Amino acid sequence: MGSRAAIIAALLVCGGAGANAQTPVPPTGTLPGGVAYELRPDSAQSAAAIALWYRAPSGGFDATPTPGFSRLAATTVAASTPIAGTPLSALVDRFGGRLVIEAYPDSVAITALVPPDHVAAVLRAMTGDYFAPVVTAPGLEAGLLDTAADALLRSFAPDAIEDALGAALFAGGPLHDGTIGTREALADAKLDRVRAFAERAFRPANAILILTGNVDSSALASVATRAGPAGDAAPEPGAVQAARPAPAARRLDANIGGTGLAWIGPPIAEEAAATTMDFLADELFAPKTGAIAKAVGNRKATVTGKFVTYRDPGIFLVTISGDDAAAVRPIVERTIADAAKPLLPAAFAAARAAFVYHLLDDMDSPSGVADTYGWYAVEGDAAYAPAEGGTQGRYFRLVTALTPAAVARTAAKYLGPAPAVVTLNALPPADAKAGS
Repeated sequence: MGSRAAIIAALLVCGGAGANAQTPVPPTGTLPGGVAYELRPDSAQSAAAIALWYRAPSGGFDATPTPGFSRLAATTVAASTPIAGTPLSALVDRFGGRLVIEAYPDSVAITALVPPDHVAAVLRAMTGDYFAPVVTAPGLEAGLLDTAADALLRSFAPDAIEDALGAALFAGGPLHDGTIGTREALADAKLDRVRAFAERAFRPANAILILTGNVDSSALASVATRAGPAGDAAPEPGAVQAARPAPAARRLDANIGGTGLAWIGPPIAEEAAATTMDFLADELFAPKTGAIAKAVGNRKATVTGKFVTYRDPGIFLVTISGDDAAAVRPIVERTIADAAKPLLPAAFAAARAAFVYHLLDDMDSPSGVADTYGWYAVEGDAAYAPAEGGTQGRYFRLVTALTPAAVARTAAKYLGPAPAVVTLNALPPADAKAGS
């Protein structure tokens, strides 16, 4: 393990312990107003991350989903001027921070990376704005511009292939609906519909608040007294995913050309299997060092692969794009099939060490730690998060328990069946449009 990763591991194990020893506030809990929180201070960091995560479908709560709608609502709230104060996006910018809003199929995250001396002010503004959302016409206009620009950018990236894979794997549900909207659908969003989504999705009882980096427990005081509305007693339930009876093959016109492969994997509750799928994704698809990067060599193709841990089920996604995508596909498929053969002990030990390093490197900043906690918390298993307990936590203990034979069996079980396949045909530039 490199010295940088070792330092990160030490901070994850011990970094918050000293700060928490000076205060009775536990690192994980629920505030009186119903807000679940994760507090992970690290005074060695130069910045702090404040994140709100919500379980909510990207397409909204209406019978007909509009991909990208949750992001539109979150950006609209951030851009709207509250009853008293400054729009959150402007406030974070004024303090020299950065506000990032990300929408996933079944969740949405609002994260502010700010200097330590502005944590209290940003936390008050963020929780005030989202727990009692104000939605204005100028805020909606800004939200539409931002969300449409994000959708256009992602429609030219492998994200578009991943979105199409969700529809090929599932007959219905958030993972089927995707997250990349179209200009036409987003432009049709009305103020009252955006407000209704915000008021339902951004309730305090549906919130997971994460504070990481250079923060301390005193910051929670301004949130603890914020009560939700009457009857606000439960988080938003997740939509049921309807899997297709058999994997589908789809061919679509899009702004990017390429091929995608997808398999249904274990749910988050099957922690050992989910951890193994994470390892497989890293061993196969790590840039430069993964088995597929070595097999593809200098061919003109971009190949990505990852296991996404959802409540039920998880999904394994592979995208292949670039001039040599068609020639590279059989190489990718053969290499994935070879994962069902146990690695030799030395190769396995090296792959596991690389996996641990990559995990720690992903958590080398307050926002990286916040993203990790937020994802696993919103999917219902915060205690399983790689950031929980550092290298002594539940996730890393499962990594230590991996064996070549167990990895090979898991690969055969989940990656052995035929995948769902999508082929995207790149439109001519004049015909390209967001979300097509």
